[in-house]
Amino acid sequence: MTASGFRFARSVALICIPGVLAAALLGRFLLEDVPRIAADGRERIEALSENAVKALRDDPARAEFVWERGKGVIAGDPKWNESFPPTMTWKEWRPQAGARTKEMSGWRDIEGRRLVWTRGPGAKNAYVYAAWTDIDLHDRTFAIVALTLALFAAVAGLTIAGVAGLRRNMKAMDDFLAAAAHDLSTPLASMNILIGRDPGAARKINERMIRIVDNIKDFISGGERRRKPSMQRFDLAEAYREAYEAFRDDYRDLFGGEDVAFTAPDAPVEAFGDPTLAVQIIWNILGNDLKYAAPYGKVRVDLSVSGGNAVMRFTDFGKGMSRREMKKAFDRYYRARTVLQSGKGGFGIGLATAREFAVAMGGSLTLEPNTPKGLVYVLTLPLSP
Repeated sequence: MTASGFRFARSVALICIPGVLAAALLGRFLLEDVPRIAADGRERIEALSENAVKALRDDPARAEFVWERGKGVIAGDPKWNESFPPTMTWKEWRPQAGARTKEMSGWRDIEGRRLVWTRGPGAKNAYVYAAWTDIDLHDRTFAIVALTLALFAAVAGLTIAGVAGLRRNMKAMDDFLAAAAHDLSTPLASMNILIGRDPGAARKINERMIRIVDNIKDFISGGERRRKPSMQRFDLAEAYREAYEAFRDDYRDLFGGEDVAFTAPDAPVEAFGDPTLAVQIIWNILGNDLKYAAPYGKVRVDLSVSGGNAVMRFTDFGKGMSRREMKKAFDRYYRARTVLQSGKGGFGIGLATAREFAVAMGGSLTLEPNTPKGLVYVLTLPLSP
């Protein structure tokens, strides 16, 4: 097991220990205490019913109504003739819950209430005295079990949420490290190319790297959120040229000294956004094109203005993606099948980061198919606030 895997397992164990202990206590309560509580409740109701029958036998005047065999209810509310008709026999009295064969007494539960009854004194007496009780017949066992299971589910849910939160935090840390490495790798490679050949361009990339590092510092101190873009007007064509500088020699090597075909209006297209983020977006798109598409055909970039936005289209003639792959292309860590088949490296975070930057500046980054083959990345940034 790796060190990070061991740390994760240890953290999961620490999160789970309280939940396991709580689950054990709840399980013991459910298996041992709940049956005892239920039995105690039944015994309590039984004892109260016995006492109520005894009190009625000792004092028949407590009766709510009096029933006589062959006549029905002769004292009290006559509506009880429906439940206790005159034709009712002793055999029909005795099978009820709580019936005492020898004593001819017991109880019945009617509409959630307990009615106790006793036969009048003397073996030949045809009278039955009945009275309602205030005994609480509600069985709390189901409620106790339901509450226990709810607590168990809550403990399990909190434990699972804790483990999931830990996984999210670890993934967020991995995301951050991968994003930081990706953000810095391209300018480092560019500066390595330009040192000694073009000190001015190398110095410009160095300044931009310092700003990227500042972004990373803010990313760490700001709860894993990147700093808000520094919004200003900038020449989008100039941002493209700065980003392309990192890939120019490699592209020329592929196409006999030719550059990427770039078209733009005669007048400067000044977008409103963060020039550092714009350069990083273009880096990521050109890096994708050069790595996966350029071996199959030339790349073209077109800058235009449409509907109050600056629009930059990156057209390639590579293997492209399926519709399903295009929908997931901007998900972190996602790599399309054609990318995996290429055997070339990558974290699958370049396009995700690029779109995050574009959206943060009030723009967008989308993907379209290029008929008959290839892809078109469409970067849109506002021209004004």
